[in-house]
Amino acid sequence: MDLGRDNQAIPLTILTGFLGSGKTTILNRLLRDPRLTDTAVVVNEFGEIGLDHLLVESALDQMVLMDNGCLCCSVRGDLVDTLSDLLSRAEAGEIPPFGRVMVETTGLADPAPIAQTLVSDESLAERFVLKAIVTAVDGVNGIETLTAYDEARCQVAMADLLLITKTDLAEARQGQVSTAARALNPQAEILPAPGGRIDPQVILDAQSTTVDAAAHAPGLDDDHDHAHHHHGHGWNIQSASIVIDEALPWETISAWLDWLTAMRGPDILRIKGLLEIEGYNTPVLVQGVQHVFSPPRFLEDWPDDDRRSRIVIITRNVPEGALRHSLEIFRTRAKQAA
Repeated sequence: MDLGRDNQAIPLTILTGFLGSGKTTILNRLLRDPRLTDTAVVVNEFGEIGLDHLLVESALDQMVLMDNGCLCCSVRGDLVDTLSDLLSRAEAGEIPPFGRVMVETTGLADPAPIAQTLVSDESLAERFVLKAIVTAVDGVNGIETLTAYDEARCQVAMADLLLITKTDLAEARQGQVSTAARALNPQAEILPAPGGRIDPQVILDAQSTTVDAAAHAPGLDDDHDHAHHHHGHGWNIQSASIVIDEALPWETISAWLDWLTAMRGPDILRIKGLLEIEGYNTPVLVQGVQHVFSPPRFLEDWPDDDRRSRIVIITRNVPEGALRHSLEIFRTRAKQAA
């Protein structure tokens, strides 16, 4: 495939959504479909250690992880470099050719500057076209999230397609969440995505109506200066990245997570961890949003050579030191009781 030389731009889809809304689950399911086998994936993460790229079950060599900040802030230049590098590597035969790109943003990203970059950078505009912005909205916590966070409202307002996730859960409020999203975006199609399932053809057919509006997204002031608190987008949002060198008793980590969510549930925006658990050879994946945790899941194998437990916690007004200290207390008590 001769990329770009026939003057046919490569379609690019932005997959966004607030923390814990289910973007990676949707992406995993999409990439299993043969219709997306020629898709290049760019994953942006929030936190000192990256986990999302390890959980995207794709064998594509052209996956690129950008883990040094939000796409809407410091890595906007890196997005240009990354897409240009993908093209150069494909044309040189270093990676397989690709016919489309999907950018999964961090949960704290405002998609407007990303869309703006795609249309304002001449080198990108000649080679890529923004196909659509697809936003995942949490079917359980979506109303509270949209009420509390400017970025979540911006993600919904900018969307060409809204996917209401977790509609398979008993506590889901699909109708209410859809109504709240519709109030912010009357034009976008709204579809349920139970368990992250959506017909890939819906994604492929989605058309962008937001390119011209990229500079006028509601919800954020045009001159906001990203006054971060450890990249906090104005609400003292913090990322704690915890690495543990030894296997953990499941009872200890489970008790700590239960205590943490009971004490500070509304401020625990996202927990994701790959854990080495005593007595098991394969890692355990734990994921939670505020008070809601998915059932722990055993993976078939470690996704890389690092066998240490890694936990990323994104919080609001919860110091990283307090998180580390509380976990250490639980671990110490367990060792003393053994």
